[in-house]
Amino acid sequence: MNLECDEFLNMAISYLEIGRVASKADTEFKHVHEYENAIAYQMFHAVELFYKYMIKKKTGSVPHIHKLNTLEEQYLKLYSADAYKVDHPFKFDDYQPCELNKGELELQQKHIEQFKLDFMDQHLRYPRDHRTGGYSFSIDSSSFVKMNGEFLRIAAKDC
Repeated sequence: MNLECDEFLNMAISYLEIGRVASKADTEFKHVHEYENAIAYQMFHAVELFYKYMIKKKTGSVPHIHKLNTLEEQYLKLYSADAYKVDHPFKFDDYQPCELNKGELELQQKHIEQFKLDFMDQHLRYPRDHRTGGYSFSIDSSSFVKMNGEFLRIAAKDC
């Protein structure tokens, strides 16, 4: 494998480490929405870079996009076995509303229509307005450690 391809994996792991450290930081901002989303962005970008790494590893090229859903679709076409599935917090396709909350499904659908998932990186990186800021995440340090192990396990597989 070439150095350029490895850099995608190294960057993904680096973003996970930054997120892990930030999520453990003793700061007055620890439970502030903007800080938590900045931490979540580290995870988001790590997943994006990991998908690009694996795609480049298999095809020799990497798509110049930031849409996680599109990258994930391309990744899963190349790596369809369950052992290659990445469990990350930015999936909403398996959302199940609580039957006790009337109208929850409609509310969720309206929310996704307004705050499109294709722009999740924007939601996490910029202040809220009518287009962005529709999501709030709180990711603890153990999630970064788990994702790091998942990336290394998958990357080590003989493709």
